[in-house]
Amino acid sequence: MTKIFKFGGALMKDAAGIEKVAAIVGDFNCEPLVVVVSALGKTTNRLEELLALSFRNKTPELQMAFFRLKQFHLEIAQRLLPENARQLNLELENEFVSLWDALHEQYRDKYAAYDSIVGFGEDFSGIVLRCYLQHRGIGLQRISARKLIVTNSNHTDAAINWELTENAIRSKVLPVLENNKVLLTQGFTGADETGQPTTLGREGSDFTAAVFAHVLQAAEVSIWKDVPGLMNCDPWRFEQAVKLPQISYHEAIELAFYGASVIHPKTIQPLQLKNIPLKVRSFHHPESTPSLITNDTSHDSEVHKIIVKDKQVLLSIGSRKLSFIAEENLTGIFRAFSKNKIHINLMQNSAVSFSVCFNEDKDKLEALMTGLKDDYQLKYNTGLQLITIRHYTDELIETHTIGKEIFLEQKSRATVQLLVRDKKIGE
Repeated sequence: MTKIFKFGGALMKDAAGIEKVAAIVGDFNCEPLVVVVSALGKTTNRLEELLALSFRNKTPELQMAFFRLKQFHLEIAQRLLPENARQLNLELENEFVSLWDALHEQYRDKYAAYDSIVGFGEDFSGIVLRCYLQHRGIGLQRISARKLIVTNSNHTDAAINWELTENAIRSKVLPVLENNKVLLTQGFTGADETGQPTTLGREGSDFTAAVFAHVLQAAEVSIWKDVPGLMNCDPWRFEQAVKLPQISYHEAIELAFYGASVIHPKTIQPLQLKNIPLKVRSFHHPESTPSLITNDTSHDSEVHKIIVKDKQVLLSIGSRKLSFIAEENLTGIFRAFSKNKIHINLMQNSAVSFSVCFNEDKDKLEALMTGLKDDYQLKYNTGLQLITIRHYTDELIETHTIGKEIFLEQKSRATVQLLVRDKKIGE
């Protein structure tokens, strides 16, 4: 049965990482395999910067940033294929010409522009990996995800058109797998029914892998990470982080919803619907036992989990006339958040105010407040931290709030969320 492998950009930040990807793929290419890749390193961030410079007509800065990104990819190509990089360089050069042209097009809005630009990162990585895998003698075919993943036109967070996507994947991918070739495609990106580029949400490559698994009824999905597996907290932040051997789909959805960076929030449901196991595997130690996500809920509460989101905004929206914040008010408020594509991480309401926590983004915050200021009193705090603890204890809460000012606290049976700031910063 088919397996789906997803490799993130952090794993492919240099030639050594791509060589490691090739070695892993080579170990599994005797069975049907779909490989989903992200952009190399921090390429998506660099493309966002290019787009911002283009919007602001900063031509000299745009040219320099464009050149640096191009050189980054060409240097990786040269290290991978020092004596045989001509074809790879030519393909990259052509793709960068297309990127330059795209940066100077006129778009319907900034969200359509975003989707048209940032998807180039996955195109670059797909070209590099295809050429290198072929150099290693691995039989494969690369098909653009824009020909396979059909979505609506909700740019930056497009929804899958499942019927059209299933038809495309079955008709184009199955023949490749039946011919004993690896199918290579990119994550994160798709296209609407008119062929316009869309994206599935930041870090959406995990979701792409799940879509392929769902359609192909895959045996399993493996997400390769630079950590030992699925951890109970960020090992770069907490020394006491431990590996989770197994959790359920339900627990994984909860963790993703609250912001765990290992799994994209949309990933789990397509797998759960067809009971497809998800494995989080160690990129550096592929022989080690992966973390397993299945229907089994018996291990969910064995270990607490901690999720921390930095750079949070708390916006309090108050009634100007001390009237109730009723359903019609909330409808308008939520519409403003949706219009500005702001995801709410935490909310709390009283009779005359509504408080909302979300990721800090200066432009989005300004646009949101402009849309609300005529009807509501607005107060906000920035630079906050949102701590979520699954299967908490009072001791854990105390440990993670020592020396911190608590702005909001919400508890359920299994989860506590704390919006905090260091007291020293507030003084």
